[in-house]
Amino acid sequence: MAKLIYMMNTSLDGYTEDEHGGFGWTAPQDEEVHAWIYEHVSSFRTCLYGRRAYETMVYWETAHTVPDQPRLLFDFARQWQAAEKIVYSRSLAEPLSARTKSSGLSILMRSAS
Repeated sequence: MAKLIYMMNTSLDGYTEDEHGGFGWTAPQDEEVHAWIYEHVSSFRTCLYGRRAYETMVYWETAHTVPDQPRLLFDFARQWQAAEKIVYSRSLAEPLSARTKSSGLSILMRSAS
């Protein structure tokens, strides 16, 4: 049986977005933090996202093309690209990355009942 692992970056006081609604502040600025995250997500085969988190993470679809990228970030990009992604959204017209399916929230709610 597969495990469901929930992982999310938050501030110490529990916030997931900044005062403008952005998630950018959660991007690790430190190689040690990236290494810790990569160690934990490297076994993920499928990622479940809401639209806003997905739109932030889709950066990794092309991150491998950024010149002089540290090896760890290159490896994380490749791992993210290889994973299946399911985006739960009513407003995402079309996925922006490979190996991605978009599912309306009604599907999620129907399967929970």
